[in-house]
Amino acid sequence: MSLVPKHSANITTAAAAIASFLAGMDVLIVNVALPTIAKDLGGNMAVQQWVVDGYALLFAALLLLAGSLADQFGAKRIFLIGAASFGAASLFCMFAWSMAALVVGRCILGVASALLLPASMSLINEASPNPRYRAWALALWGAGGASASAVGPLLGGLLTPIHWSLVFAINVPFCLMILAAAPRIAPSPQRATKFDWIGQVLALVGLSTLVAGIIEVGDTGLSAPSTLILLAVGVAAIGAFGLSQTKVDSPMMPLGLFRVRGMQVALQIGFIMIFNWYGMAFICTMYLQQELHMDPFAAGLVFVPASFVTIMGNLTGGRIVTARGSKFSITLGLAIMIAGFLFEFFSPRPVAVWVVAAGMSIVGFGAAITTPAAAGVVLKSVVSSQAGIASAMFNTFRQVGGAIGVAVFGVAATFLPSLDLALRVVFLASALLLVYALGFELLRWKDTAITAATLDSVA
Repeated sequence: MSLVPKHSANITTAAAAIASFLAGMDVLIVNVALPTIAKDLGGNMAVQQWVVDGYALLFAALLLLAGSLADQFGAKRIFLIGAASFGAASLFCMFAWSMAALVVGRCILGVASALLLPASMSLINEASPNPRYRAWALALWGAGGASASAVGPLLGGLLTPIHWSLVFAINVPFCLMILAAAPRIAPSPQRATKFDWIGQVLALVGLSTLVAGIIEVGDTGLSAPSTLILLAVGVAAIGAFGLSQTKVDSPMMPLGLFRVRGMQVALQIGFIMIFNWYGMAFICTMYLQQELHMDPFAAGLVFVPASFVTIMGNLTGGRIVTARGSKFSITLGLAIMIAGFLFEFFSPRPVAVWVVAAGMSIVGFGAAITTPAAAGVVLKSVVSSQAGIASAMFNTFRQVGGAIGVAVFGVAATFLPSLDLALRVVFLASALLLVYALGFELLRWKDTAITAATLDSVA
């Protein structure tokens, strides 16, 4: 194993954290701006969901391909291509002349994020041979993504009153920072791999049509032919994707990794956490502006406490992982998230602004403790040659969860009589899903006699 100079490792970690911040921020920064964008460019609830999910969907669907590209051509090269593409797509979104053009731009941003994220995790793995430094680096990487989820709405609230296009312009300086760090990032190894084009096409078709079908439930109803066709095609394509992965020589999602206990735990947790977080943030933003009639700036301020808490949680989480192990960190983080959602659910009606702010802070703190621990489990569960694809699988499950969360909770909001009630449904459903995740984690590791100490020793 080659040793990476400490200054190079620090720069690599900083660049990876910025990329994680960008990818997370762009999911949610647009939420606060959506009502203003809709007034300017038009668009109902379904179209607004596509502005969010066009990004999240392409992000999720291409992560596995991006992981393979990072392994074949080197994580550094794919990382820099992703940063350059992200900046160009942001400029396109700035000058969008219609809602359709904006959705296209958001899809391009999703492609760029898919290139950035798994490559950023692989770069940290390459630059951090020391387990203690790697835990710290992953904590910073997680802090970038988790804090972005809270900072995104805040920045959206600050920039939207000036002009909504600035929520995309803010990306460009961060992309330039990543590109400026390129000479100090160590070159990445390249490995000969084959692309699973059949699997990639089936995954893209399956996820796209499934999410489109869920969104159409709220727009045209469950019994509409278009809805039923989309859902049927989505389920069939995802089933065909799973079957194809058992037939090809170089699958884009090696099914053998699902037998690794650490991967089982991390993938489920990643999916459920982001399903809850993105869905909650989407409905909270709509609730604050449409039901409480807050302006974008005031709505953005509601997310300020969560932004600081998530940053502290990630930095704290890195120390907890190092001191107590992954199992303890994940258990603690999930328990805190459950407490946050139940606090919001049992609050008096209607949901007060301070309850939204406090609840998101509690949930964000728990998520911030959990994320670096789960990411560390992924990297420690596979050999180094599989780090790219394992990272891509982890982030794919996270982003698929986010896209489906926005779609499902958005549909729920269209059928329920008020956004206050929709928030209650989000809080309760999120708490129950996390209870399941916590139970699975505890029982799975207990039943297989895997403790935090033994899991953390797996290379």
